[in-house]
Amino acid sequence: MAGKKSKALKAKIAEIKKAIAKSKFPERKKALVAQLKAVKKVLALRKALKAAPFAKKAAILAKIVKARAAIKKAAAKVVKATAKVDAKKIALIKAKIAQSVFPERKKALVA
Repeated sequence: MAGKKSKALKAKIAEIKKAIAKSKFPERKKALVAQLKAVKKVLALRKALKAAPFAKKAAILAKIVKARAAIKKAAAKVVKATAKVDAKKIALIKAKIAQSVFPERKKALVA
């Protein structure tokens, strides 16, 4: 039986995989893959923690703390990459508006 944290991590993995599949921009995809790797590592460490003898549990807990910090860093990189991608999309739309000659098309692009 999986605990609440394990279920949450598995849900997070599914969410990241969906975002990777949907992503068209390589920089965002790269950031999402790094985040996925970090989350999977925490999940593996939690599994190892359950099976580990008492003497090794402290060391594994320390590794989990480090891995969680890595998840936070990776999530921040995803946010940054997403902002960059959004800026590129906006610039692309603005360029299309600027080069549009027909007023009807310009109105459609602005709306």
